[in-house]
Amino acid sequence: MGNIYFDICAIPLFLIILFVCYSRRMIKGNTNHLFIAVVFISLITAVADLCIEIPQGSLPMSQASRVFCNVSTYVYLIMRNATSVVLLLFLLHLTRTSFLIRNKLVKIIFSLPYAVILILLMQNPFTHNVFYVSVETGYERGPLMLVLYIVALIYGIVGFAYSIFCRRYLPLKKWLSLLSIYLLAYTAVFIQFFSPDSLLEMFFTAMGEMLVMLAVMRPEERMDSEVGMLSWASYQWDLKNILRSHEHVQIIVVLLQNGREMRNYLGDQKYNEYLSRIADVIRSIKLKHTNRAEIYFERPGTFYIITEADESLTEDAVKHLMLKVGEDVRKDTNLGVRSETRVCMIRCPEDLNKAEDIISLGHKFSNIDSREQTVAQAKDIVNAKTFAVEVHIEDILGNAIRENRIEMHYQPIYDVKSGRFCSAEALARINDPEYGLLPPGMFIPEAEAQGLIIPLGDAIMEQVFRFVSEHDLDILGLRFIEMNISVAQCMESALPEKLRALQEKYDVDPARINLEITETTYEDISKIMLENIGELIKMGYSFALDDYGTGYSNIQRVNQLPLKLVKIDKSVLDEIYTENGRTILEYTMRMMQKTGKLLVVEGAETPEVVEMLENMGCDYIQGFYFSKPLPADEFIDLIKEKNQRILQP
Repeated sequence: MGNIYFDICAIPLFLIILFVCYSRRMIKGNTNHLFIAVVFISLITAVADLCIEIPQGSLPMSQASRVFCNVSTYVYLIMRNATSVVLLLFLLHLTRTSFLIRNKLVKIIFSLPYAVILILLMQNPFTHNVFYVSVETGYERGPLMLVLYIVALIYGIVGFAYSIFCRRYLPLKKWLSLLSIYLLAYTAVFIQFFSPDSLLEMFFTAMGEMLVMLAVMRPEERMDSEVGMLSWASYQWDLKNILRSHEHVQIIVVLLQNGREMRNYLGDQKYNEYLSRIADVIRSIKLKHTNRAEIYFERPGTFYIITEADESLTEDAVKHLMLKVGEDVRKDTNLGVRSETRVCMIRCPEDLNKAEDIISLGHKFSNIDSREQTVAQAKDIVNAKTFAVEVHIEDILGNAIRENRIEMHYQPIYDVKSGRFCSAEALARINDPEYGLLPPGMFIPEAEAQGLIIPLGDAIMEQVFRFVSEHDLDILGLRFIEMNISVAQCMESALPEKLRALQEKYDVDPARINLEITETTYEDISKIMLENIGELIKMGYSFALDDYGTGYSNIQRVNQLPLKLVKIDKSVLDEIYTENGRTILEYTMRMMQKTGKLLVVEGAETPEVVEMLENMGCDYIQGFYFSKPLPADEFIDLIKEKNQRILQP
């Protein structure tokens, strides 16, 4: 009888691995399925190995014990050799290279060694040339047992060699952990071949699989356990491996455009249940189209479905899929809320062949493709200049800051009472050598996301102060220049000192600078922001509230803030042709003026709108009707031409 204590110790380890997999919901996706299969087969193998040894504890055995030992040996040999096969399949799926064995001939070659084992075991009851269990002597090896070891060695060598080949697909720690499962298992096989009573094999295998679970599978990284789907980190990892292996796939990006609002409405638990149900419906439908697909999830509400290229879904099939998902989920959940869904279909590598480009498209396709359609094709988007800028905006922005490619354009603001331009708003542009002039809407969000808004804001402030110092605003008929500052700048404790240094450097009166902060900034105002604003007002700067009407500020709160100007957003002005919109705008003007605030309406584009605003008693008007934002020299020429005609007696 062999040393059964190693098998006894191995069994709890396998059970712990399975428990972790199921408790962390690592039960979705082909790679997870194969890893669970490896562990489960290993568990059966360890139990079978134990069942072989226990009856041999007292010889001679009874006839029933002999039959039990004989059956256990067949189970052990079938399962032990199956472990090597499934482990190799797991490795192929883990590295996204399973497409290499799709060819029928390759599949036959891959399966042939294991088929030899099955054939040998099928004929063993008649020949006993693999093993034999007798009542008197117990388990005995036959001459063909060596063939089973050779086959196991073949799979082991192939798996180990492929693991080394796949070094580029895995981080170093994961790669070393994956190698350990082969090193430990086949070290034990080598020892056990020469010392059959050692029974180290299953314990070493359990240790190797535990390392793989902890270092390679990493449930906290691989799965979003709250929704039971592969995580965003898994998607990025698998996507990079797809591109490294040159696999052809189709990626379907399903975006819940109102995902954040749905989560706020439903609460986290119900929202997660809703997402899980969507994934279940997608899985049930996709089985009718393809048996090989992976579903990943990125919060707050984006699904990524990766299918093999030869099983790609058509646009009509995707539309039907989304329709079916919507119907089934609404029927099953009845949560009183509907999702707003948009889909993008990407062929990889035909449409895009860089991971960062694919990820960027998945994030931004609904903004880039403004067409009102449920399903968008990547091929219709990727050739547009807008997409190229969106993909490379981080580099464009960084280079612009380093190489001083930030340019300021100025849009005049019209004074209704005097009939002339009284001020202007400074608006940043990036002058990129490849993509030309880029408006702030294309790079400000990226600057905020990348932590570059402070250096960008510094560059803008420098240019505005330089502009004011180089031109006599009184001669031009301008009172001040308006300059936007971000939330991050408002929270910067050094902001007052930066402005003080600039006004001294360029000899600029602070009264010539009006600082604009958006309405949403004031909604999230903090103590440090209030302190900065108070300090800047003491220094002589004034403040304007920009984009009024896009947030939730009320008139009482606006009245409590130290504001000189309130700028009504273009979205409010766009409703001027409706009776309700015109009424709201008119009453907003009256309330602001009664609180002593000066009012600027942005977005005026036609003479009819300007006339209506003048009749309402608006203080100032800004918009394309008067001028688009202009480079500094063109702006100065415009102001000289328009204002001097009015100022001349």
